[in-house]
Amino acid sequence: MGAFGSSLMASMSMGMSSMAGIFRSSEPADNIALVNRDQLEQQTKYTYDMQNGVNGLVKHEEDSSQVDERAAEETRPGEGTSSVWQAGWNVGNCMQGIGILSLPYTVMMGGSAALVTMAIVLLIGSYTSKILVRCMYNEEEQPDSEDGERISTVIRRKARNTYAEIAEECYPGGGRLLNIMQLIDMVVVATLYLEMAGSLLVDTFPLNVSTLAWMIICTVFLIPTVFFKTLTNISWLSLVALISLILMFSSVIIYSVDNTVRWDISSMPGFQIRSFSLSSSIILFNFGCQFLVPSVEESLKDKSKFDVMVNWTYLITGVLTIAYSFFAYLTFGDNTKEFITYNMDIGLLQSSVSLMFVVKSLLSYPLMIFLIVNTIDALHLSCLPSCYPVREGDSPSAWAYLFRVVLVFCTLLIAVVIPYFTLLMGFTGSLTAPWLDFIFPCVFYMKLKKNKLGWLEIAANWGVIVVGLIGGILGLVYSAISLAEAIGKDMLS
Repeated sequence: MGAFGSSLMASMSMGMSSMAGIFRSSEPADNIALVNRDQLEQQTKYTYDMQNGVNGLVKHEEDSSQVDERAAEETRPGEGTSSVWQAGWNVGNCMQGIGILSLPYTVMMGGSAALVTMAIVLLIGSYTSKILVRCMYNEEEQPDSEDGERISTVIRRKARNTYAEIAEECYPGGGRLLNIMQLIDMVVVATLYLEMAGSLLVDTFPLNVSTLAWMIICTVFLIPTVFFKTLTNISWLSLVALISLILMFSSVIIYSVDNTVRWDISSMPGFQIRSFSLSSSIILFNFGCQFLVPSVEESLKDKSKFDVMVNWTYLITGVLTIAYSFFAYLTFGDNTKEFITYNMDIGLLQSSVSLMFVVKSLLSYPLMIFLIVNTIDALHLSCLPSCYPVREGDSPSAWAYLFRVVLVFCTLLIAVVIPYFTLLMGFTGSLTAPWLDFIFPCVFYMKLKKNKLGWLEIAANWGVIVVGLIGGILGLVYSAISLAEAIGKDMLS
């Protein structure tokens, strides 16, 4: 097993180094200066505001002196507050998505091909995260002279702050489409949190209470969280959820290593296109975090370390996650269940792991509702009033609270109508993840940097797009068929 982990780390490291070599021409060199966006002459500034939209464009009117003062302050080194480790922690935490309990199940479905898919998805995700940040900057050559010799310095000016701004810059209306796709993604995640909590509580407490009843209890428990006004109010919930995730993850690995006597590598299933496509869709859904990348880069104290942070975060997360999935599958083989906790022996450890993930699900749910409301508000739908007060510090209107309560019950309704955790996760993963994580970053990068890319880099980007399209289409077709079959079977029974 140690050889497997070492070879995997080496291969991923070599892959990232090779990818970095291919795209070295687009990375900032030592003589590239980072400055703020080229808006010193403008009086209108677009910034990102979490309280008005996940990827919203919030317009702030400022006079020229304010803009000049802001720009001068923002060009100073260390403008962010996060260290490289803190930024890496945020990205890594985002990558450990709701599907982490089902990753061993993807190995049972896809075999060794699922493990290879995880490595490829992580490698491509590392690359698209970096080019997405490069899309936030414009590069300009500034002629200069030194000791009579003419030299040229490349100035990088920040021109876009969010994923939606990048999309809007490339294609008018693209920002709105991006927000809609992310909205679909977040609604499904919130729904899956309820489904997972209900299913795990049934398994943990044999009280003759149905999954539906547990989901309703969880919904009632979550209603008070709609009254939180800002992300600050729910940050402590996210911290507790993160601690629960770490404990759960560690417990499963320890349990698997403690049962190495069961391991049989020859039990790995062969390749079957349908089961492999379903497992790939779940993997795609679990590892996507590109929507978070612009804000993480913005928070870094030393932005020149962003690429290094991304490389190490993806490498460490990849090795740990692939090892966890592989070890857990070897422990349970063909009996690997949808949730890995279902395979663990009934007892204190199994109950503790299930409860920890229930806590993680319930405490992460308020963040999803908060982000859903932000995204809907950023769409500026004419049929819906604003979900936020006009003046900062005021309480939201009664309508805003009612709307949030309705959203909570809508996610409960979806969970009741489509109670198929992995199938719903796979369908959504193949519907949105290939576009948000693979295709869009490459398309935007080639459009914004078309005059600065070599043919090899363009070919590599087209390769990523083709992989995303093929994987997305196959996953969408087979997950839709499986979902329809499951619903039809339940209706006939």
